[in-house]
Amino acid sequence: MDVSDLVKLKPDTLQVVLQEIGLGKPGEIEDAIEKLKEWIHQQPHFKKRDYHEHFLKTTIIMSGSLERAKKQIEKMCTMRTFCPKIFGVQNVKKEFSYILEHGSFITMPEITDQNQRVFIASVHGKISNSSQLTDFYRYGFCFGEYLKRHDCIGKYHYIFDLRQANMMELLAVSNPLEMKQSFTILTECYGVKIKGIHFVTKSKLIESFFTILKQFLKPKMVQRLHHHSSTDTLVEIMGEKFLPSDLGGTGPSTRELHNKWVEALSSEESTKFFQEMNEALIDESLRSTFELSEEYAGMAGSFRTLTVD
Repeated sequence: MDVSDLVKLKPDTLQVVLQEIGLGKPGEIEDAIEKLKEWIHQQPHFKKRDYHEHFLKTTIIMSGSLERAKKQIEKMCTMRTFCPKIFGVQNVKKEFSYILEHGSFITMPEITDQNQRVFIASVHGKISNSSQLTDFYRYGFCFGEYLKRHDCIGKYHYIFDLRQANMMELLAVSNPLEMKQSFTILTECYGVKIKGIHFVTKSKLIESFFTILKQFLKPKMVQRLHHHSSTDTLVEIMGEKFLPSDLGGTGPSTRELHNKWVEALSSEESTKFFQEMNEALIDESLRSTFELSEEYAGMAGSFRTLTVD
């Protein structure tokens, strides 16, 4: 699977995003990458110190600065250490085969005119228990890994296609704490900047879902919540070119892209990369007690009980 078929960029995309963070002059991003490499090697509590240059470049771009990139890597390694079962993916196709029958995650190949990428999660089967939903989150994090390695876009619109979902069942198995934790991992560990969250469903129960989200989303993010009872309003906001055919767009269907993404995430290259990233852990005996208590107080050893502000 050619990565360029799934993750397309415009000719000037990289230069535009570098200028946005003040690193658009020749040699500036390369200098920042070298400084980040040096900082990583100076951290005695990091178990992994070798990262692909593109991963580091994307981390800097999505963080917005070198200093924030350092904090993002620190948080990523810490979360991996405290929540090994949430990360720790070895083989996507084998580990998630049963949930992929009930839903799909994709990103659209084309980026919008504002250099934003569109991520779409669809539920088209029965979600019968919370552990199944947890694995949906875990699968979604695989996209975070892959895109940090192959993309340079940090701004996203998230679309949740719930037209075929049983909203009553979905609400019953939804854990607000897990939702908050997933959102934290997405924004703090992967550096995603969410420009819009769109739900497509005719069910009036979406208001109950929004009530849950509003418990932990900041006011600015609450304003970016959108409910679409049909695909028409979604198309008006996003544009046909940036949506799959089954959501009113002119792009490839969700199913077509889903199959391609499963193959890409299950490839030998991706599997090796995921396994290498599983080594990005913290040796707590080498990190200062003050730093641990101040930055990560309240962390427990599992996804279901972890609390992150």
